[in-house]
Amino acid sequence: MITATKLASVDDTDNASRKFNDKIKERNQLVFEGVDLFLSVFEIVGQRLFPRTIMTKCTGGQIVINSKEEMMNYFMRANFQDCRINAYPAFLSKAEEQDYLKGINQNLLTPNILFIDLDLEHFSSKKELDKWLKRILNKISEVLKDSNPIVLWSGSGYHIIIPVRAPEALEQFEDFQQYTREPSKEFLQFAEKSLSLGKADASNNPGFKSCLLRVPNSLNTKHLDEGLHAEVRIMEPSQIPITEMNLPKINSLITEFMTHLVDRDLRSEARSMLMNGRRKNTSENNSIPYVEKLLGLQLTNHRKFAVSLILAPYFVNIKCFSENESFNRIRGWALKCNEMKNLHPSVRFFEDLIKKSIQRAQLNSEIKPMRFESTLKFKNSELYQLLRRTFV
Repeated sequence: MITATKLASVDDTDNASRKFNDKIKERNQLVFEGVDLFLSVFEIVGQRLFPRTIMTKCTGGQIVINSKEEMMNYFMRANFQDCRINAYPAFLSKAEEQDYLKGINQNLLTPNILFIDLDLEHFSSKKELDKWLKRILNKISEVLKDSNPIVLWSGSGYHIIIPVRAPEALEQFEDFQQYTREPSKEFLQFAEKSLSLGKADASNNPGFKSCLLRVPNSLNTKHLDEGLHAEVRIMEPSQIPITEMNLPKINSLITEFMTHLVDRDLRSEARSMLMNGRRKNTSENNSIPYVEKLLGLQLTNHRKFAVSLILAPYFVNIKCFSENESFNRIRGWALKCNEMKNLHPSVRFFEDLIKKSIQRAQLNSEIKPMRFESTLKFKNSELYQLLRRTFV
């Protein structure tokens, strides 16, 4: 016999189930609208919509999808947590990617969506972050006339997405070829730094494979776990519908970028002349024994430490090697270490770390490798002991 208490319990369960399903449907609709917004922007700037990479809490990295339906299925499986979509399309095949690398169909990846990441932890308060956001939006409107940025709040900072008119990849312009092999990618990075007034997250380096945008109305698990408001929200929707006709031109920004490349080249040339002069006054045998020993080892740990604090200052300020030579030497050592244990999080990360460490050493000739006995011994005793055993 079913009692009134049991019936009430069944009703409560049914009501709870209906409420839960209603919430899922509501979240699905909201994320669907966020996806629609991005897809419409991709289409307006002239991109191919699919294939494209996405990422969620459950994918363990980027995966390639070929339709909106497939994308939403992955987002639903992740309960709409940490849903991201790449601002640029993926290659149809390995053959298409190889063609692109050979200079064929390079307009597939044209810098037509600019991205700025402002992380709250790099500002003293939310109030200061908001003040800088206002300044940055003013800067964007000055440089990119009639621009309509989309501003998202992720819970831990702002993401500014700027669709622009860029009909061709910068690789198509001969003027850039003598200064960089990847002008379009470097332009994305320059634009973020320039338009953000230098306030963009320095650890974020926009690229065609790494420009992942959080989907509006999806959930940021970092804040979900902290019990905070976790929904990714649109803070600055465009008041004017974005169309192909009102996309801002990037001519003035490209001019600034070209000036930046020329200045960088002149500084590099001047530094090279200085280094060559220093090299003539430096003994060919000028070396540090423990660093040379390090270069012969295949480390499984302490690789980032060694690159930043030992190898970069060694090749730049002790051996007086050029930027390219220093990079190639350190990268070669890192790849040997990779044979023993995969570099974490990736080889690409280490390449960026090597470049930044070399640039840091170039800016200050007083930066030298750690002294073996008086510094390394105390800063990294494990690496010190490992190297010391090689002297026995």
